[in-house]
Amino acid sequence: MTFATAALLSMGAIFPAAADEREPDTDPASQEIVVLGTREQHADRALSADPATERMSQSSRVLERDLLTAAGAYRLADALELISGVSNQNNRGGVMDNFAIRGFLGTPDGGAEYYVDGFLANRGMAPPRDPATTERIELLKGPMGALFGDADPGGRVNLVSKTPGFTATGSATLTYGSFDTRRVELDVNQPLTRTLAARVVAAGEDSDGWRDFVTLKRRVVAPSLTWRPSDGVQLTYVGEITRFDTPFDRGIPAIAGDANALPRNRYYGEPANGVTRFRNERHQLTGEVAFGGGWALNGGLAWRTGSLRGFSADQSRLVGTSLWRQRRERGYTVDDVSARMELTGRIARHHLSFGVKGYVLDYHELLLRRNPTAAASYAIDVFAPVYGGTALPLAPFVDNREKRWAATAYLQDLWEVTDRLTLSGAVRYDPYRQRITNNRTGAVGRAVDNPVHFRMGAQYRLDPRFALHANWGENFVLNSGTGRAGGGFAPETGKGYELGASARLPGVDLSASWFAIEKRNILTNDPVDPNFNAPVGRLKSHGIELDGSAKLGRNWQLVANYAWTHARTLDRSFATDRVLDVPTHAGTVFLLGRLLDANGRGPSVSGGLAYVGERTGAIDGSGLVLPAYVKAKAAAEYAFSRRVSVRLEADNLFDAHYAMSSYSSLWVYPGAPRTVRGSVRISY
Repeated sequence: MTFATAALLSMGAIFPAAADEREPDTDPASQEIVVLGTREQHADRALSADPATERMSQSSRVLERDLLTAAGAYRLADALELISGVSNQNNRGGVMDNFAIRGFLGTPDGGAEYYVDGFLANRGMAPPRDPATTERIELLKGPMGALFGDADPGGRVNLVSKTPGFTATGSATLTYGSFDTRRVELDVNQPLTRTLAARVVAAGEDSDGWRDFVTLKRRVVAPSLTWRPSDGVQLTYVGEITRFDTPFDRGIPAIAGDANALPRNRYYGEPANGVTRFRNERHQLTGEVAFGGGWALNGGLAWRTGSLRGFSADQSRLVGTSLWRQRRERGYTVDDVSARMELTGRIARHHLSFGVKGYVLDYHELLLRRNPTAAASYAIDVFAPVYGGTALPLAPFVDNREKRWAATAYLQDLWEVTDRLTLSGAVRYDPYRQRITNNRTGAVGRAVDNPVHFRMGAQYRLDPRFALHANWGENFVLNSGTGRAGGGFAPETGKGYELGASARLPGVDLSASWFAIEKRNILTNDPVDPNFNAPVGRLKSHGIELDGSAKLGRNWQLVANYAWTHARTLDRSFATDRVLDVPTHAGTVFLLGRLLDANGRGPSVSGGLAYVGERTGAIDGSGLVLPAYVKAKAAAEYAFSRRVSVRLEADNLFDAHYAMSSYSSLWVYPGAPRTVRGSVRISY
């Protein structure tokens, strides 16, 4: 069956027109973190944040499926715009999701860590997430934003997958948009027996892309099964197979310090290098058993494999108008097995959690490259590119095999001291072994340690509407790869504080937070040689975040946020103390209106503005600054019934010309131009 035939058979709209007719989750514990959108089912405790996080992390937010769709969240970055304190980072040639939270970056090669169903999903590497498989996104902020014992003073992102329910539902969605983008989504949920249900989510997307020669082809299939033999026992399997093919694309170079000087669609790679192919496969089994008396056991096992292979021509040096390029070949593979088990329960006014977890990682980095020279520059003119250049034969550059064995044991207590005062504390023990073998030289680097970390928090309710909170915590993250001198890196470590206030008024949720965080050994591009990574000695960030949501009458919802972030590098080996791609000021306003009648018919409209302030675009002494920008989006939908609806949406509505992120003055990734999509949805 061809793509076009499948598309014609799968007509449907993206937005679930009747979503607002369902009542939100009324479980009091699940309402501690502000839920943006309409929750259609209770949170599965084996896949998402625990009650202590939901109680104590008042700056955290959950984005539900209907709001993600209304906001046109086709990328993870689109969704995270709805929450304060998140900024775009280098996307590694267009083949990964990457962001900073509260001014703290992920690694340039692997990106920021994020979780899927409580398991780290991009350890080593992973392709960009497809929106079709996600039911909700949790951004767990601050030292108390824990996920099965894992916490970060900045925050953790957890994507919760669509899993089976025991009511038969299904939908087929067809989308066509700018740049000849064709997309199909299928979502079928079917009870098989009274205790067993199955769901299959599949999506396919082809696009010519908005950048010259940069096409996109991605496919995802996500089958799942839920077995519920009794009210107190549930097992869920989720699988996911992803194919992501696109040319490796480093964006455009800045000209004379102007990140927007060149046309945003211009490609400076080599079309003859073809596409880079990302393959990712994930299988996980999670379960929960309720013993009664408030005690329960949950756990899971996840196995993920992936590979990234392809050639590229990456900008290396600008000489006049001649852009010298470095040809590269990548061959990366990852094999990651994780497991966890957690016992939770209540003794008097104490809510206790005991957990153990661990993982084994096998990660192979293979990179061949050829540096340009005056005699063989493999160059292209930035103003009049002519393709077809030939580089010298590739030479080995990186061939590292990393193996990790890591375990964690943790204990957490949420103590309701009084009806108003709640205290929480946790300790975790993290023994690990890490071995990196340089297959080119035979050198072997080893790291063995067993650190202990703590976190504490307090919340005081002034009354049922207003609460104050204070949190403190520390963490560590193992770093992959080797630096310019061939050695490995020490783990990233951090400590952070958070003070805040929250208000729950009729139809209104507000929170304000002040944070201060310091981390060591964060990887960024080496200021001496950007072909390598280097650790930042110390990076400090403090700031203020404001988040709010309001129901305006019966049919309207407003979501707004603002963040002031002051992030600085305290390492004199870097040419600037500014942190890459982190704006001092940023904010978003999004308005959604649903004007449906009792039969689920009628229009829905939405629109919003995102402001991102000036950001440092390079740390190599060039002084590049990415200008501030405002981006608008809007959408209109009409539901002919609960089963059929159509939708028209536009991102970057006023066609703002902006730089989305940057790795260096030669690798600036421009933001997409105005993008219009139309979709039709049929459901049952």
